[in-house]
Parts: sequence; C-alpha cells; structure tokens
Amino acid sequence: MGTKRILIADDNRFIRTLVRAALSSLGHEIIEAVDGQEACDLAFSCEPNLIILDVVMPHMSGFEVLERIRTTDGAPTCPIAMLTTAATPGDHKHADEFGAEGYITKPFDNAELRQKVTELLED
Repeated sequence: MGTKRILIADDNRFIRTLVRAALSSLGHEIIEAVDGQEACDLAFSCEPNLIILDVVMPHMSGFEVLERIRTTDGAPTCPIAMLTTAATPGDHKHADEFGAEGYITKPFDNAELRQKVTELLED
C-alpha cells in the first residue's frame, strides 16, 4: 500500500495524540489540524489520502469542513471519516449526505480505528 498521508483534525490535543498513537504502527504520515479552518486549509494544500474529522471544533465544524471539501471544485477526493462523540442518527445522516465514508464514535477502540483507516485507504 505504501506510505499515505492522513490529516487528523481535532481541537483536543489529547485526542490527536491518541489517534496518532493508534495509527503509528501503520507507518503513514500524520498531519494534524487544531480546528476546522486549519483542517480545511490543510485538506486543500497537503494532498491527504485520508481525512479524519472531529465534528465539534472551533472556527468551522467538521460537518462544515466536510461540506466545503465535497462541494468545492478542485478539492481533494480522498475518503473522509468523522471521529466524534456526536453520534445521533441525525449526525450520521448529515455525514452521509455530504459524502463521509466512515463514522467512528469516541471513545474509539484502537484496533477498530486502524481497521477502518486501512479499509478507507485501500478503496
């Protein structure tokens, strides 16, 4: 599969650290964004192979980032997974409507996160 670039966007440094640690064994490059605006900027500039978005972030929510990426010409076409505590049926529906390929609920299981990331990078 080779080394891939994964963009992780979460305003909580501890969660970013947990995700980075969970994915470290996969050997991919990890790029971190601390809020929705930075996530959007990096998504357009760093050519990620996968984006993992928290929903509740400052400046732009993960749903707003997802919508902007999916509706802007020239935006990355990579898979996007939501990683969030926002787990209502409405949240899932909103993510589906804008083209999220994955939905992972916090707290997450490391093995399940690695499996989902591997699946999304293989598609």
